[in-house]
Amino acid sequence: MNRREFIKAGAGAFFIASAGRAIGAGAASNRVRLAIIGCHEKGRGFVVMKEAMKVPGVEIACVCDVDSRAREFAADFVLKATGVKPRMEADLRKVVNMPDIDGVVSETPDHIHAYSAIAAMRAGKAVYVEKPCCFCPEEGQILMRVAKETGAVLQVGNQRRASLVIRAALDWLWETGAIGEMRWGKAWYMNNRASIGRGRVSAVPEWLDWDLWQGPAPRTEFRDNVVHYNWHWFRRWGTSEMGNNAPHFADISRWALGLNSFPESVTCSGERLFGRGDDYEWPDTFNASFKYPNGKFITFELASHCNWKPYMDTVTGAMVYGTKGSVFFGPSDTVQVFDGKSKLIKEWTADGVVKEQMTISTTNPTAGLNVLHLTNFVECLRAKNAATYVPADQGVMSSVLPLLANIATDAGETIHLDPATGRLLGGGVVKGWAREYQKGWELA
Repeated sequence: MNRREFIKAGAGAFFIASAGRAIGAGAASNRVRLAIIGCHEKGRGFVVMKEAMKVPGVEIACVCDVDSRAREFAADFVLKATGVKPRMEADLRKVVNMPDIDGVVSETPDHIHAYSAIAAMRAGKAVYVEKPCCFCPEEGQILMRVAKETGAVLQVGNQRRASLVIRAALDWLWETGAIGEMRWGKAWYMNNRASIGRGRVSAVPEWLDWDLWQGPAPRTEFRDNVVHYNWHWFRRWGTSEMGNNAPHFADISRWALGLNSFPESVTCSGERLFGRGDDYEWPDTFNASFKYPNGKFITFELASHCNWKPYMDTVTGAMVYGTKGSVFFGPSDTVQVFDGKSKLIKEWTADGVVKEQMTISTTNPTAGLNVLHLTNFVECLRAKNAATYVPADQGVMSSVLPLLANIATDAGETIHLDPATGRLLGGGVVKGWAREYQKGWELA
């Protein structure tokens, strides 16, 4: 696969020129009925649902959430916006088997992503699943296998893959070789999260189905500081801040470097340096290195409780270094190219291409990129084209990077993999590679 082919990998025959374009938009025969799994008003799922409603021809046919308040609010929102109230359901297992649902959008907690996606693919549904698309590397292996076996249309929620800004920039960089061969990607994320405190075992709220919320995870008592967001920081359900944020710009680094494989080795150290004394179970500071074949590597630095002076003055982003210069990918859909003397030589922004004669659509991570990404998903669903912007293999390759970093941190040593398959070398059992499942929720 050459560079130009790589940038188009996952796009199939589609390059979305604007969020308003869709194949056969409005035609009854092209109507796409989606089910949204995870639609809490303050969560990611509700945002994605609203953006999906902007894609021509899409109908929100079902809203699913284990929180009765969330599904009622989401259903009423759709009713007011469209005049049609979607069905409401608490159990995703029932949703994926609804015969009139064309596609499933999985916006669940991390520990349910792979289960929901695999169940939906096996039921013949197209799937849009949030990152990380798997809870452990073994789930990623199963996800790729099922996607291949079923031929299902699957899109992983790395929305920046749909960015017209990044696509235009990478196309230009690869065509011109302006910064030479790109060999190192440095990505980062910084925040100053508040303490989650010490939770207490308490009665399950009447609006919550705690058993369904736990899904594939082994059962435990309800604690009052878990739902709906702090689950990220518990090992039973979350994947750490690495799993929460590394898939974004580590993915951009991998894309820019043309790395269409898994790493050959992963080294990572992590500690709880800044936030201490609460129930947070992961390190809050990580430094990870992913070494790839052919002398290329990615580093990811993270501090979730220390947002003081972020690198490049952005809390998240990526710098990719070549033999003749470097390129900066910013969080607000901005790309800047620098020569070997750190002089800015070219820039793309969401409002248009600065210093260029062309103009592209305004996009940003919280609005337009979601629409572009979902439009690609819907177009691929209609065409039965599995080559979405982020199909299963590409999504898993980026999703497992932070999971491997977590494993290396816990092991206190470098781990080695087969880059072609993503499987561990050397055999043996490594903590974090696989997980324990609640009976009845197994993937195999």
